[in-house]
Amino acid sequence: MSATPHVQVPHSLDEPVPMTLPRLAEKKRLGEPIVMVTAYDYPSAQVAQAAGVDVVLVGDSGAMTVLGYPSTVPVSVDEMLMLAKATRRGLRTPLLVGDLPFGSYEASDEEAILTAQRFIKEAGCDAVKLERGGTSVERARAIVDAGIPVMGHVGLTPQTATALGGYRAQGRTAERAIQVGRDALALQEAGCFSIVFEAIPAAVAAALVPRLEIPVIGLGAGPATDGQVLVFHDLLGIYEGHAPRFAKRYSDIKAQMVAGVGEYAADVRNRTFPGPEHSYSIDEQELEEFRAALA
Repeated sequence: MSATPHVQVPHSLDEPVPMTLPRLAEKKRLGEPIVMVTAYDYPSAQVAQAAGVDVVLVGDSGAMTVLGYPSTVPVSVDEMLMLAKATRRGLRTPLLVGDLPFGSYEASDEEAILTAQRFIKEAGCDAVKLERGGTSVERARAIVDAGIPVMGHVGLTPQTATALGGYRAQGRTAERAIQVGRDALALQEAGCFSIVFEAIPAAVAAALVPRLEIPVIGLGAGPATDGQVLVFHDLLGIYEGHAPRFAKRYSDIKAQMVAGVGEYAADVRNRTFPGPEHSYSIDEQELEEFRAALA
């Protein structure tokens, strides 16, 4: 008699169910909005988990918000893997997507596959993301054929912002809007399970989304997309760098952090911290023996 296979079940009926690619596709079919945020470390991943988001992207925006680079371009694969590993430890249910950094996938299909494999094997990501159409379509197809899910990204693509004329909205002419649509359809045809639309006119996104079978996640692309994504540090007011027009700030965490640290510094300087409640005691007899030993 064969043994009964072990089936892992949730601890309770109330425990969230892990997000999967079929569930994302079903959300699009049912018209249920998809919630996606970026996260770059264990604490931010825990926040995303507790808040019940559907997808977490370890974005190369972490180059600026966490690592202090002036743009996303300098960040390395090893640095992105470090951020992705930390984020993975804080997540249970959201789908985890790792951003392939600039220079890590463009040269060849082989390079793209090897980089993507590192994000899956070393960091525990469920999928990877790459930018642009053009040659990136072939890279996406190669990665998908290697068994790794890929999320595309069109419109404003920060890794190649210089070639696009800077960090500015894309698709604001008929010609450019058509190109955005062509890139999106090509990435879908290559096997991408989802696409990010960044900084394109809302009307252009509204016209394109119904023509795509896969979920479209908007970042400054209006309300017609299948979901939305914001950078963790933008939506919580942690990052002081340039905030794009489409980033809504839901809190001002940095101001609270500065105020808290400032209050701590003042307490130390006026010797009100630490107080008795922050200190450890010792038995009086043990203390006398200790003092005697010192003498």
